[in-house]
Amino acid sequence: MHFPAQPWTLWSMALLATPTTAFISPLRARQADDGATAFDWTSITPTPDLQYHSCYGTFQCARLRVPLDWSKEPTTSHSNSNSSFSSSSPGPYAAIAIVTLPATVPVTDPSYAGPILINPGGPGGSGAQTALSLGAVMQGLIDVPGVRHYDVLGFDPRGVALTTPSGSCYENQFDRAVDAMALRGMPTVLSEQGLNMKFGANQAAGKLCDENVFKYLSTASVARDMLEIVDQSHELVTKTAGSNATRKACGGGESGGKPRLQYIGFSYGTVLGNTFASMFPGRVGRMLLDGVADAEDYMAGTWQKNIGDADASVDVFYRTCFDAGAGCPLRQSSDTSFEDIRARVAALQASLRAASVATVYNNRIYTMTSHLLSEKIRTSLYEPIPKYEPLAIALAEALVGNFSSILADDIVMGFDLRSSVCTEPPASDPPQEYNFGNEISRGIICGDSQASAGKRDLAWAAAVVARTTNQSSSVGEAWSNIPLACADWSIAPAYAYAGPFGSKAPDNSSNTPAAPLLITSTKTDHATPLANAYALSRMHGGSAVAVVDAVGHCALLATASTCMYGIVQEYFHTGKLPVNGTVCEPDCVPQIPFKACPGLPGV
Repeated sequence: MHFPAQPWTLWSMALLATPTTAFISPLRARQADDGATAFDWTSITPTPDLQYHSCYGTFQCARLRVPLDWSKEPTTSHSNSNSSFSSSSPGPYAAIAIVTLPATVPVTDPSYAGPILINPGGPGGSGAQTALSLGAVMQGLIDVPGVRHYDVLGFDPRGVALTTPSGSCYENQFDRAVDAMALRGMPTVLSEQGLNMKFGANQAAGKLCDENVFKYLSTASVARDMLEIVDQSHELVTKTAGSNATRKACGGGESGGKPRLQYIGFSYGTVLGNTFASMFPGRVGRMLLDGVADAEDYMAGTWQKNIGDADASVDVFYRTCFDAGAGCPLRQSSDTSFEDIRARVAALQASLRAASVATVYNNRIYTMTSHLLSEKIRTSLYEPIPKYEPLAIALAEALVGNFSSILADDIVMGFDLRSSVCTEPPASDPPQEYNFGNEISRGIICGDSQASAGKRDLAWAAAVVARTTNQSSSVGEAWSNIPLACADWSIAPAYAYAGPFGSKAPDNSSNTPAAPLLITSTKTDHATPLANAYALSRMHGGSAVAVVDAVGHCALLATASTCMYGIVQEYFHTGKLPVNGTVCEPDCVPQIPFKACPGLPGV
């Protein structure tokens, strides 16, 4: 087996639908990572066929032209339609930004296995950024040297990052930052005044978004875009290598003469994958879904099936701290169990709910709230191995009135007025900076659920807060921010799919997946509990769940696991699944003080 030797982490994994995360441009991030030559995306003219341009050294970039409104195309029924839209299709279009790391062999090589599409989650995560940062790592995980070699294809979904039209609701970064700063000091949503203020602010924020853009950003539209990417990739390989090579690189067999999707989706990316597999089951070749969000719950806008394991996840952190003894700055000599540590933090959270604290940090006035504390805990749970020690330090400081570590890592807003606003780059198409993650995440989440969620009024908002805080005392307040972003959202998607979800077991038919789905999870995930993975498996016949006995978000992201890597590689090689419910041991566990995990990228 050939296992990844580089770190594996996704910059967007702290997103799962967080509508208040700041982003950076994939272009600038790549330059910061390794100094690769900058690439001018404005030099690419969007085309209905896949035309690649050399970029960022070893990568290939493209802007694929697709219809803005798939509902107006003649072949968009929610079935196994095998037809692409006409390349001369009139009307407005979206330009999908694609970054591909080519396989390590040419397409004419017998071991060439075609592209694997990736989605890092969010919604709002940049697949282009993920391909740039982790393409080589993913090839190291999936490739079987001398036997199968894959392209890694990352794309920015509609409205995201480099894809246009842009999902930005503000005309400039200054206005965006000013509004964000105003929101940061609001009272807790657990108070009547705070809930009223938050509801009103979210209601107003939705009115900033252009209906003529946001009605076309649905998950169903992105799934249909993926089908087009698969078809156009197939056409490009055919032109280059001929039909024989194409048949070997179409995701586990062709479906009525059409190629099949090979896909890895994380977090919200599992909703996208589930949607594709339910709309186009006969076009699925291999599909790995990791860190499962419940698609039915997501589409209904109820958000009831996310944080059921959150407090259990938090308790793992407190136990790790207690077991570390004097090595954990949050532990005191008088503590007799991890519950003593948890009780001190809970008391701090309660005091901040009763009264926020004004403080000075970085020569500016900040308001420390219970929401910021809850959000610090929540976001630290995604990657326990690198984040446990910084979280312990931040909480220990906060308990003595020093909130600097929390404010310095203010994921909730993330704006630096001096560096990001006063040096705002000029407007371009596509944009130079991805600083509108707040807006696009809100638009996708709220649009997808618009038809099913019912009236999202103040009474609905109160029920959301009550439900989430009842599910988790530690992170429920922060998590409520996600559904609350949809207050009074009125923009309905033009092209939608809200179910039924599921597909039949493979039966050698062109209407079923070439191989059943592989579904993976950690045992304890604060954002996508393990129960969701088994629920998804029941929807898709013949699929199997594999679990890493670890804490954190997504089996392939939270820790290294040689066992899980072997399962994934075998699946993409042969389509073989493990026994449903297989449990893999992790290679590492989170520790305080921090201890690196060999094989886990970025750590």
